[in-house]
Amino acid sequence: MSRTCDLSTRHSWDFLRDGAGIVPASNLADPLRGSNLDPTDLLVREAVQNSLDERCSTAIGPVRIRFERRVLTGSDKRHFVDALQLGVLAERRGDFRVAHNWFGQGDEVLARVADPDVPIPVLSVSDFNTNGLGGHWNRRRSRRDRFFNLVLSIGGSLKWEDEEEDDGDTVRTLGSYGYGKMVFAMNSHVRIVVYHSTFPSDPDTDGVCCRAMATAFLPQHTIDNTDYVGQAYYGIDSQDPATPRKPLVDRDAHAWAASLGLQERSESEPGTTVMVPAAGASMQRIIESCEKWWWPRIQDRSPSRVEFEFVDEGQVLPTAKPRSRPELSPFIDCGKLLKAHTVGDRYDVRDVQANPKGEGARRAGRLVLKAVDTAQGSAQGNDLTNCIALIRDGLVIRYENEFAHEDRPPVVGVFEPDTVADSRQAFVFSEPPAHDNWVANGDRLRGKYEWGQDFIRLTKGRIRSLTRDFQTRQEKAPPVDRIDAAEFLRRALSDLFKVGKTGPAPPRPKPSPRAPAFTVEIRDSERQGNGKSSEDVVTFKIGLSEHVQTDEVPIELALALTVLADDVAKPIDALPPEVTVQDRKRRGSHKRTVVPLKLRRGEPIQGEARVSVHAAWTTRWDLSVERRSA
Repeated sequence: MSRTCDLSTRHSWDFLRDGAGIVPASNLADPLRGSNLDPTDLLVREAVQNSLDERCSTAIGPVRIRFERRVLTGSDKRHFVDALQLGVLAERRGDFRVAHNWFGQGDEVLARVADPDVPIPVLSVSDFNTNGLGGHWNRRRSRRDRFFNLVLSIGGSLKWEDEEEDDGDTVRTLGSYGYGKMVFAMNSHVRIVVYHSTFPSDPDTDGVCCRAMATAFLPQHTIDNTDYVGQAYYGIDSQDPATPRKPLVDRDAHAWAASLGLQERSESEPGTTVMVPAAGASMQRIIESCEKWWWPRIQDRSPSRVEFEFVDEGQVLPTAKPRSRPELSPFIDCGKLLKAHTVGDRYDVRDVQANPKGEGARRAGRLVLKAVDTAQGSAQGNDLTNCIALIRDGLVIRYENEFAHEDRPPVVGVFEPDTVADSRQAFVFSEPPAHDNWVANGDRLRGKYEWGQDFIRLTKGRIRSLTRDFQTRQEKAPPVDRIDAAEFLRRALSDLFKVGKTGPAPPRPKPSPRAPAFTVEIRDSERQGNGKSSEDVVTFKIGLSEHVQTDEVPIELALALTVLADDVAKPIDALPPEVTVQDRKRRGSHKRTVVPLKLRRGEPIQGEARVSVHAAWTTRWDLSVERRSA
């Protein structure tokens, strides 16, 4: 390890010399190369998982995560480049080995780093209500040494595989600080990551409560007959040849973070900000990725949920809304039914068991399946049809497309492992470093549970069988008139009108498709409020289509909220909501609320319905429309 880098500033870069026990940065160019996920998805999955695993036990409210993107030019870029001393790295680019093609984009960035007119995008990920990077900074005695585990340790699995149980702070699920942390560097063209964290001070932190440091993973190179592995650390000279530079602390850490443009972190609110210079991810892709992989936690109503904030170039963007995406909506429907006892004809709920050798029957988890409309899926370009979302701890591990028949009625589904400790842990230990699959023949699983390989293999086989049986039943079953609320309204109102000339219509042996006579927009329910006292809210909008030759039609809109499972997993009769339409409120006296309305051409009707519920209830909205006398 070098003791060089003679710079006049108190903190600077330190480059590691080639030597025994040091992993070359080229070997870390793509540590998750077995995954099919792109760098943005890997970043979102790992960063959010790490934050959720580090939720502070004394925190009030859920983990909050803010993604912020800035594009620096002019004086802003000059200040940033100077604060991070990128010029020092740029001076070495001519010595980088040509064979390192993985650093091509990084080489271009460093070549133009001094040009203020060439923009450099910077992405930061900040979490709140988490533990922060406390513990020892220069050694790992336990997983409480979070700074060392995340920033300084390289190589091997650092996820404390044999200690998943509660350590006094939170129960972790192997999301924190293994090779997966390299996703931050993989999302930086220059492979640089900056860390800034606040945490409670204690003897292990040497009394400090804030740290900041940067790491770089550059190509191997040689200068003056000295070989460098490519790893570099930005911090204060530690005066210890056994360790890299040490982090800036407290006031110096805050000041350096501010010079890089990072938002100030309060020492009374622990958490971590990770900054990725020269980031390639767009904010839109980040939002889409949060929705795709973390919708179970977004839809969760308990304190274990996650709340996102997205800021792009100083503009706060709308939060993640997975329900608004047609390809995710049916999976969310299935997720809401994981605790339900009764479901409709287009759904199936099954407890899944596996019988590994020598273990007998063992509960594996629960599977919910939903039949989806073929035309709707193809029209929306839905590439998730016939997939089963494999979910663990609020993360979609994988959208598995090998369980369903492609030539049978299309389905989607969700599977969630059982809460029994050993069964759940078998799934965790079957996951590769990217946590993007359940692999039956993995070495970690074999080393942890002798029955684990059989258990994963048999569970996946059982999911496949249940999925294909459900498809077969849908193929043989007669058509049913159970449809979602928007389609129900569309069909109901289309029968109220005749399009074209008046007069009796000729008899037709088969029904033919007709143009919809109205437009309907329905936004799925949201749970508003905190704690046990909450409200389920749904909004809707109904209007006449332009081609309808009727100016006004009286209708009755009926709404009810059915509780599929209450806080003790029992169903409850439908509840009448308070419905607000055209600034007038109406509440029913029985199981539903009926609102008389008039649909007029060019005047769509908007409204909302709400019901007071318990935060733990699983609910479903039911809507119906009937024509009434004028």
